[in-house]
Amino acid sequence: MSAPQVEPVIERVRMGRMPELRAAARAHGLEAVAFVCVIAIGVALRVVRLGTIPRILAGDEANTLQDALQINAGTGPSVFGFDWGQSPILATYPLAWMLRIFGDSLGDIRLYPVIFSVLALILTYLLARETMSAPAALAAVLLLATNVWFLNFSRTLWYNMNSVFFAVGACWAVTRALKTTGRASWLWWLVTSLFVTGALYGYATGRFICLSIAVIAIFAAVTRLAPARRTLLGLALVAVISAALFAPEAKYLYDHYDLFKTRSDTVSVFNTKDPGGNKKNGWAVAWRNVEPNVRGLIFNEGLQAQRGPYNARYHPVQKPRAALSFLGTILFLCGLVIGAFRWRQTYTWFPFFIPVFIVNIFSGDTPDYSRSILLAPFYFLFIGLLFDEALRRRWRFAPQQLVLVAVLATTAYISVRDVKLYFEWQGQVGTQILRTPGIDYCEYGPWLAGLKQAAQAGRLFGLEEFIPTRRELQCSPVILRAGGYD
Repeated sequence: MSAPQVEPVIERVRMGRMPELRAAARAHGLEAVAFVCVIAIGVALRVVRLGTIPRILAGDEANTLQDALQINAGTGPSVFGFDWGQSPILATYPLAWMLRIFGDSLGDIRLYPVIFSVLALILTYLLARETMSAPAALAAVLLLATNVWFLNFSRTLWYNMNSVFFAVGACWAVTRALKTTGRASWLWWLVTSLFVTGALYGYATGRFICLSIAVIAIFAAVTRLAPARRTLLGLALVAVISAALFAPEAKYLYDHYDLFKTRSDTVSVFNTKDPGGNKKNGWAVAWRNVEPNVRGLIFNEGLQAQRGPYNARYHPVQKPRAALSFLGTILFLCGLVIGAFRWRQTYTWFPFFIPVFIVNIFSGDTPDYSRSILLAPFYFLFIGLLFDEALRRRWRFAPQQLVLVAVLATTAYISVRDVKLYFEWQGQVGTQILRTPGIDYCEYGPWLAGLKQAAQAGRLFGLEEFIPTRRELQCSPVILRAGGYD
């Protein structure tokens, strides 16, 4: 458009004579306001009474905090060492930095998963908007923000929440890389490599995100959904950059391999033993794991969710359910079918089931819902896709406005019900007993003081050392119910 042509357009915009632009601006403004409201709800649900709900600081939380305090005291592992669970210690450094900024109260330390989960919500919305309308994307993010399973881990100091952030980020970045042309596409491949690298340094399940990216890129190249040469070069760029950035940790892992595999050996199917103490055929055990994981992670059968030894910490046990409620499961399965039909838009989502199934199938007593949290955003992306399909179609029996009301009502119903369930569940003493051995929030101050002294001295501070102080306090109804202080 030449300069003489541009000037009248500018004048018309200035004078407000372009209703289509005003309508577009108004729509974007409403979307922005709705998005801020959804994220605000997500933040509020994560910070309200964060220091007292959950009441018990579980063992994994305590160990992670101990690593962070040792980092700040200069007595912890090296930057490329291992944490208490033989995972890369670098994932704990953000927590250590946050302790310096926010403090170390029980609510402060749990801001670590809060921040990662909120960032994951934002990335989920950006990813959803690549495929679906704003109302559908907003509904998907609100359902994710209020989901019992996701909310539980968003308020608990387990660093598995970083795998969710890296998974959604990698999926969004690779989607943009495949859609973008010119030099900008290389920037998106670079961003993808950073998410993949972060996942390699993070929670165990996230380390297999690199396989998801490889499957996506190869599939896009083979099916010509993106230029083959550019896509494969982008994949090579991701491989080179992530390998280079992970190289120091890889060397440390190689030099300390026996230590690294101690954690995985405890859950590996290849170390499963029969009652007589003899090792079972690991491949046979893995094959038998396929069915319960499909039934638990895809069909969300509540009884399968009870298989994992710690799943009672992750789900309400009174009414056995997996990640989704019955209604949520129906919506997800329908969305999965829609996703299969709209595979050209959703082919970057499906490969993120790979990391979760690899980890669960080759582990004992699965599905384990701590290792599976990476799936949470993808459940609701498919539900959002179903909503999007319903909103796009013109129904003879219902106007589009009625369909929109139905989508909003369904979202509100599930969200309110899940939030209510979460706080009722966490308010039960029986739920907190399941989180023991741990530290009650009324014991946290004295326990933290001992933990800091131990960190300064470069030693560990176990629960056994705290028992005399605990007996003096005798302040926890959870400990009393669990068996007392003797």
